Amino acid sequence: MKNRVKGLFVLAVGFAMTLVSCNKEPDESDLYTFTGQTIEDYLQANDSIFHLFNIIMERSQYSNMMSTYGEYTCYAPMDDGMAKYIDQLYNDSTSEDHNGMTENSVYGLTDKQCKEIARFHLSPLSVSYVNQLCKGNEQTIITMLNTPFISKLGDDGIVRFNDDAAVLSYDHEMENGIVHIIDKPISRNTNLAAKVLKNMPEFSIFYEALHATGLDSTILALYEKEGTYSLSENKGRPGSSFADILYYYPTECKIRYTIFAETDDVFRQNDITDFESLKAKCAEWYSGAAAWYDYPDKSSNPISTGDDYTYTYNVVNMFIRYHILRAGMTVSHLVYEDNGNNVNWNYSFGGEPYDYYETLLPHTLMKIWQPLYASDNTNSKNIFINRYIENNTLTDLVGLYGSAGMHTVKDKGVLVNRAKSNIQALNAYIHAIDKPLVYSRDVPNGVLHERMRIDAVTMFPELINNDFRFATPEEIGAMNPYGTDGGQVRLPLDYFDDLVCYKQKTKLSFYVQGAWRAWESNQISGWDENDFAFRLPPVPSGDYEIRIVYPPTKFGGIQQYYIGTTKETGSMQPLGIPFDARYPNTSLEADRTATGYLLYTEFSDYGVASDLVMRNHGYMRAPASFSRGTYNSIKTPITDPADLIGTDGSNIPYCSRYEEGYGTSLLRRILGTVHLDQDKDYWLRIKNLLTDYPELGFSVDFIELVPVDIVNSQDYTEDWY
Repeated sequence: MKNRVKGLFVLAVGFAMTLVSCNKEPDESDLYTFTGQTIEDYLQANDSIFHLFNIIMERSQYSNMMSTYGEYTCYAPMDDGMAKYIDQLYNDSTSEDHNGMTENSVYGLTDKQCKEIARFHLSPLSVSYVNQLCKGNEQTIITMLNTPFISKLGDDGIVRFNDDAAVLSYDHEMENGIVHIIDKPISRNTNLAAKVLKNMPEFSIFYEALHATGLDSTILALYEKEGTYSLSENKGRPGSSFADILYYYPTECKIRYTIFAETDDVFRQNDITDFESLKAKCAEWYSGAAAWYDYPDKSSNPISTGDDYTYTYNVVNMFIRYHILRAGMTVSHLVYEDNGNNVNWNYSFGGEPYDYYETLLPHTLMKIWQPLYASDNTNSKNIFINRYIENNTLTDLVGLYGSAGMHTVKDKGVLVNRAKSNIQALNAYIHAIDKPLVYSRDVPNGVLHERMRIDAVTMFPELINNDFRFATPEEIGAMNPYGTDGGQVRLPLDYFDDLVCYKQKTKLSFYVQGAWRAWESNQISGWDENDFAFRLPPVPSGDYEIRIVYPPTKFGGIQQYYIGTTKETGSMQPLGIPFDARYPNTSLEADRTATGYLLYTEFSDYGVASDLVMRNHGYMRAPASFSRGTYNSIKTPITDPADLIGTDGSNIPYCSRYEEGYGTSLLRRILGTVHLDQDKDYWLRIKNLLTDYPELGFSVDFIELVPVDIVNSQDYTEDWY
C-alpha cells in the first residue's frame, strides 16, 4: 500500500475539486482502490489526501476497527480542511487554554479530542449518498459518537453536513462499508446551549433575557443524567417471534432540549429593540395570564412584572420558559414528517403530522403541526407552533374532514424558520422562529381545545433525547452489541423520570419505526405481569374523556386502569372497569358481542350506526388517518367517503379504521370521563390482572384527551380521523 493518490492533491496547489450533486458524478479516476480493500486500506492508500485524519484515526485506535469485518461509513475529511479545523480549535477566542491543545498541530490534539473526531466521522452502518444523504429534506445521520449530524441537499445541488462540510466524492464501496470524501471536518459544537446563543449576535436580545432568568446556568447546564443503566434480561416477549432475540438497551441517558428563539430582526419587527422593551412586552403578554393559565400554587405565587427574573412566574421568565422543550430535536424530528428517513411514514386519507410537547413553563403544552394540505400554507415543508384552526378535530361530513367553512384559520401559528434552524449545541437544538412565541389565551382556549391525540413517545423525552424515536431498525441494530436485530430497544425500568413500575416482572420495550399498525409507526410495549404508571401531559383545566388505543390479541390480558394525582398507588382510583384485551376468547362473534364491532361488509353507512353501538360499549374504531406500515397508498384528503373502503374493498388496508385480518381490528377503549386541573399532576396506571403468564402483553401507542364539549357536540363528530 505504498501507492499514493495524486489527482486530488492538486487542491493544495490552487485547483478545486468539482463539488457533486445528485445529478453529477465527479472525476474519481485518480483515487487508488483495489479488490478487497477495507476502509482503513483506502484511507492509508490515499494518505496524501487524508494524512491528518489518518493520524487521528490511528491515535484513537479506530483505524483498527476500520480494518475489520463489518458495515461502516466513513466521512473522510481532506487535509486542507482538517488543518484549518485544527488551527481554529487552537486559536478559539472563546477558550482560555486553546481547548486543551498543547500545540497548533494534529499532535497537539488531546486523546479525547482525537477519539471524538474519529467517532463523529464514522457511522456504525452503511449510509448511502444516493439513498440517504442526498434526500431533499434534512436527514439526521447517526454516528459512533452517539451524536447525530444533519445531511442536507442545498439549492446549489451540494450536500453538506451540518450546513458546513461539503461532500466532494461519494459512495466508495469497500469490503466493510462506504467512504464519502468531504472538504473539511463536520462541525460539532461542544458548547452548551446558552454559550452557543451568547456567541450568536443575531440572538442577542433573546440571550440577554435567557441569561437574566438564570436558566442558562441551571436547567440548560444539564446534558446527561448521572449513573448508568442495566438490564438483566433483554430478550423479546415470550411466545412471540421475538422471544429468543437479544436486543439493544441503553446504559446512559442524555439530556437535551429544543429551544425556539426569536432573532433580533424578528423582535424589531414587533417593536422590541432591547431587553427593556422585551420586558415591557412580556408584561403585556403575561401579567394577566392567571385568568387563563392555572399554574401550580397560583394562590401563593402571583405573576410578577418586577426585576427578579429568576422567579418562575416573572413575566420574562415565563416568556423564556415557554420557548424550551425537554426533548432535543432537529426540525425534521419535531413531527413525523414525510422524508427519506421515515421509511414507514403511514399517514393516510389526509392525515397530517402533529405532536404536543410539554414546555419548561410549568404545566403547559405547545402543539407543533405540519399542515400538508392547508390552502393557506404555501410550502408543505412548513412547520408551525400553536396553529389555531376553529373546530379543528370536528367534522360536519360523514367520513371526511369537513367543509372548509367550519375550519376557519384563527391564527396561522408561529413558523419555524428551517433556513435558520438546527443550530446544534452539546445539549440542544436551537431553531429560529418568525414571530414571538407566547402562551396566550388562545392556546388553552383554542389551540388545545380539541381532541388531543398524544403519542406515547412524546411523553417520554428520554426516547427522543437518546435518538430512539425515529431511528430505523438498521440504526438500532448497528448499536446492538448482542446481535444485529434492531427492531426493538429494551428499556430499563428506571430509565424514565415520568414512568414508574410497581413490579420488577414488568418488561418494557420500544418498538422502533417499522411496519406496525401504530401512530407514527412506533409504540411502547409491556409484558409479563405488567403494572406501571406514567404521568399524563398537562392540559388546560376541564372535563375530559380519556381514551387509549390498543391491538386486541390473545396475549392482551385483562387490563385495569387507575388515575391519581401522584405515582403512589394509594392515591389512585380505578378508571372504569377491567376489560378483556385478548382477541377473541373463542371467535370474532365473541369480540363483536363485547364491543359492538361490525365488519365493513355488514353496513352501508360507513359504520356510523355501529359507531354509536360501540361507544355504548365503551369502544371506538381506530382513526382513518393512519395505516399499517406503508399501506397508505391514498395519502391526500378524499372527497367521497366511499374511498375509505373502495368499491371492491381494496382500500381497506390503507387505514386503520376498517382493516381486519391483521390479527384483528385496532380499537380505542374509552376509559372514562374525568376532571383534570392544569395545576395538578396526573398519573395513569396500567395493571394486568392476570398473573403467572409471562407472555401477556400490552401496547401503549397513543392516548386521547378530549374535552367533553367536543365529544358531545350536537352538530359535529370528531372520531373519524
